[in-house]
Amino acid sequence: MTSNEKTSTFDTMTPEDCHEYDTRSRQEQEEKLILTAWQSMSSALQQQQSLCEDSRAPESFLAKQRQSTQARRMFSPRLQPR
Repeated sequence: MTSNEKTSTFDTMTPEDCHEYDTRSRQEQEEKLILTAWQSMSSALQQQQSLCEDSRAPESFLAKQRQSTQARRMFSPRLQPR
């Protein structure tokens, strides 16, 4: 087999195939980043809840929402209290 006869997968791909491959690859990378961020946030919230000194559970839905928002703000420097 000569060097002219050797072809790679990318040599036989059309421009549309390359674009589709790039799009799929980028989408997979974005999904991995989203999953990693979600897992990190979930882990941080679970850790915060386990470290929480207040052992009584919030009674109302609104109290639960306030508690989760406060926990997220502690771990995210971009979210500032209003």
